[in-house]
Amino acid sequence: MPALAGIDVGNNILGDAEEMIKIEPSKPNRMARRRQETRAKLLAATHELIVEKGIDKTTMSDITEAADLGRRTFYYHFTSKDECISATAVEVYQRHALAVLTIVSPNDDPALVMATATQSVLSSMLREPITKRLAERPRLLGEALMGAIGQFVHRDLQAGIDIGRFTPPVRPNVLDSMIMWSLVGLIVEAIEVQTDLTAVLQEYAQMFLMILGIENSEAKQISIQALENLNKLRD
Repeated sequence: MPALAGIDVGNNILGDAEEMIKIEPSKPNRMARRRQETRAKLLAATHELIVEKGIDKTTMSDITEAADLGRRTFYYHFTSKDECISATAVEVYQRHALAVLTIVSPNDDPALVMATATQSVLSSMLREPITKRLAERPRLLGEALMGAIGQFVHRDLQAGIDIGRFTPPVRPNVLDSMIMWSLVGLIVEAIEVQTDLTAVLQEYAQMFLMILGIENSEAKQISIQALENLNKLRD
């Protein structure tokens, strides 16, 4: 893996990941494993059906039949079809959020971490077929996005606030709403208009850093550096 300018890749990725997301080391018992396996079947069936048929044309009966499970089992895990779809997208998107842990470190400049994560995760999400389907239901897309990346955004944001790097001008709940709806708008626009995605993501990362109190020229420089770092990894 090429060395990244300003990013300490390090050799203890797994340790960093465990610390960041507090992975529980104990193994689940037999009953817990069965619940996990059943949930996984429902999520896999939902993902396949949503991508193939779309949200509105997929019924709860379709999901349970494809998973070879009963409705009572479905309701044990989820209260509605929308909740199941959101959980499915969260699982897909969270893989991309976790992948960022392999290219950033808690010791990096929080602004560079935020710009790198923003561009990397959004680029990956837009390549997922389920994203195009969720774009038809913006609120569901927003809930899935925040369910997948919210904990990571909050962690990186707080790291920047703690050292005085970020000075967001609004309350946390308002900032969360701004993040969610700006991401949804960006994704819907990218899907519908087919714009230059690379430029759009770099500009979004720049805008996001400016919202957090980074001056315009520095925010642009950091977002471009993050993009260059990601391009090196792809080469």
